[in-house]
Amino acid sequence: MKFRPLMIIALTAMVTACASPQKGDRPRGGGPVSVNQPSTLLAKARDIQAKQGCARALPAYRVVSAYGAGYDVAQYELGACLFEVSGKSAQETELLRSEGLFWLRRAAWAGNPRAQIKLAEVLSGLKVFSDQAVPRDPVEAMMWVGVYEANGVRSVYSMPDISAAVVDHIRGNLTPAQMEEARVRAAEYRKIEMATFVPPQGARSQQSGRGQGERPEGQRRRRR
Repeated sequence: MKFRPLMIIALTAMVTACASPQKGDRPRGGGPVSVNQPSTLLAKARDIQAKQGCARALPAYRVVSAYGAGYDVAQYELGACLFEVSGKSAQETELLRSEGLFWLRRAAWAGNPRAQIKLAEVLSGLKVFSDQAVPRDPVEAMMWVGVYEANGVRSVYSMPDISAAVVDHIRGNLTPAQMEEARVRAAEYRKIEMATFVPPQGARSQQSGRGQGERPEGQRRRRR
């Protein structure tokens, strides 16, 4: 079953859950967080996840992830979180896993090394993931192994190599031809980022009633 999250859903249907938090969701010393404050909303999502779990944090993560380019960290964290949540039925769990793959891929294609290593693990076919309604794809998994190993960002943060057990498991499920396909796909990898969401002109903060929404990096205020 394929799932294609829509930005419109993320930015509208989820707004109520994020902009008007339920009791216990409000950050310390503050009121609701505007959807035009993605960095603040990401911090809120992390706080909710830490205190109440992934299921409660998903709406906020979805809004931030839908901002697109520059928010691959939120996309990774959303994708990873979606693998920690179980639905009320097998069908809902499958939808959550499919959405998780979508966001992990978005973050991985944007160059996020944590998303790349997570995809290699999730698609490896290891039992811990195959039991979670995730179809294995060893060719793509090995592609991400190669992309991750060549990602210079991981050396900046001293990120470890992918587990040898994961790599060996992937290799054990590939033919020589498939290994070569994965190598070629990794070599051809180039970043692909989502378009950046720019809040409508005149968008106003829900807290103060004045235009204090965050602008995406590099976006300047127009002169009046």
